[in-house]
Amino acid sequence: MHTLTQWAIKSSNLLKVFLFVLVAASFSACGDDVDPYTFDVEGQKKIDEQVIRKYFRDNNIDTTKVVRTESGLYYLNVKPGTGAEVKAGNLVEVHYIGKFTNGAEFDNSWKRAQPLTLTVGSKQVIAGWDEGLQLMKVGEEALLFIPSHLAYGPYPQNGMPPSAVLIFNVDVLRSK
Repeated sequence: MHTLTQWAIKSSNLLKVFLFVLVAASFSACGDDVDPYTFDVEGQKKIDEQVIRKYFRDNNIDTTKVVRTESGLYYLNVKPGTGAEVKAGNLVEVHYIGKFTNGAEFDNSWKRAQPLTLTVGSKQVIAGWDEGLQLMKVGEEALLFIPSHLAYGPYPQNGMPPSAVLIFNVDVLRSK
């Protein structure tokens, strides 16, 4: 009888360990992973559009001066440039401020006193930047309102929440 009791206790402990592992695995499956087969890209684009338009209303942005591209990127010229147009393949130097639609700043090259240098169209930056920079000239300052599919999409990175609409104030310093 003593052996049967020991076996029952061992079985009970094994069952507890198994259940703990099962529960832990279930919680880890609920993380930030996004199933690309079930994520509703078109639905998210509509949500992003609503978020951007609400931002315009809440911040009294004159939408007659805002350009919307076919991809869904919004561009607002803040200060006209007088230099050359930025084209794909150009090496550009820019200063920028990145914000979320709630106004929280997440990056600022001016504060670091370090402009960003990149080759336009080479996928060194998010797609919204590659597209938006090609709408600009040297010396120009613009606001880019970037829907999540042209930013990081549903995949959180570097402190970015999933499906975040991003706003960048970009100043093109040089292009060659």
